[in-house]
Amino acid sequence: MQQAVNFKSYISAFEKELERVVLNDISAAVYCKKYLSHLLQHKNYYLAIYADVFDKLLAHSSKRKEDITLVDYGAGNGLLGIFAKFCGFKKILIIDIDNKFIQAAGQLALQLDIKPDAYITGDVEALRSYCSNEKPDAITGTDVIEHIYDLDDFFKALWDINPAIVSVFTTASNPVNFFKVRNLKKIQRKDELEGGEPGDHALFGETSLEPFIKIREKIIRKHAPQLTDTTVMALAEATRGLHEADIIKALAQYHISKRIPVPVDDFNTCNPLNSSWTERILSLEAYISVYRSAGFTCKIYAGFYNQYGSGMGSFVKKLLNAGIHILGKRISPYIVIVGQQG
Repeated sequence: MQQAVNFKSYISAFEKELERVVLNDISAAVYCKKYLSHLLQHKNYYLAIYADVFDKLLAHSSKRKEDITLVDYGAGNGLLGIFAKFCGFKKILIIDIDNKFIQAAGQLALQLDIKPDAYITGDVEALRSYCSNEKPDAITGTDVIEHIYDLDDFFKALWDINPAIVSVFTTASNPVNFFKVRNLKKIQRKDELEGGEPGDHALFGETSLEPFIKIREKIIRKHAPQLTDTTVMALAEATRGLHEADIIKALAQYHISKRIPVPVDDFNTCNPLNSSWTERILSLEAYISVYRSAGFTCKIYAGFYNQYGSGMGSFVKKLLNAGIHILGKRISPYIVIVGQQG
């Protein structure tokens, strides 16, 4: 049995390294700096989450950290992957679909003089292509799994890359926390019906967001200009949760059957242009089924609240964290999903 590693013991020294970061030199992109600023402002909490991710990874892996090639998937500014390198993992691969974030991750690593082993722009297919001659041992990601458009394809691709890969993903879309679900559905409805602006919340993107239903309506009018307004609107509502290519497929099917499709549920929605779900809420059973279909098993753990501040808010979160030991995922702010070969 491998010796346990106390990843929390690395946090204090890494925080001192982060004091050297010059935020304005990280990227010219406002969103990259905005996102990293948020992480640094709450670095105690996020590094504690990363340490917990690494703890769970090693608990489900047969390898030592010094022998593990780790993928930081949907890495953003790469803070998790850079911290993993600092903690002594063998190799770190940083991957994100947005090249601006990949470049920002490179600048952050340069400032900290902690260099990951590879930077990859793209999705799981780009990872598969890169790893054709090298099998990563593990893949991690925070607040990314709820945005992946097709989880079946994603996990099947992971199986092709390495059936023995251990995955650890966190998501704040906790389906068994009633209050989280209620708030997430409000965000989903806003994206779907109203759109949004950069000032809406700390981690909103750089540009305004048109309502998703309006985007789908434009796609339908472009590809089926002969349809009536009533039919266009019915199809726009019915294709919620589909990206542009699947909307076009749904249109082709409608032309044959004349039947309006039925959305899978009444709340999940995605951006038709970039395929990113808005905080997609899936049941625990759905996650288990997705993993199983690809050949993996998974265990789902409760996360914890940010108790690292001061004042009454911190006190309340400490009480909530104590309550998680009893009530578990029902009150946790996020969940941790650990997958491995079944």
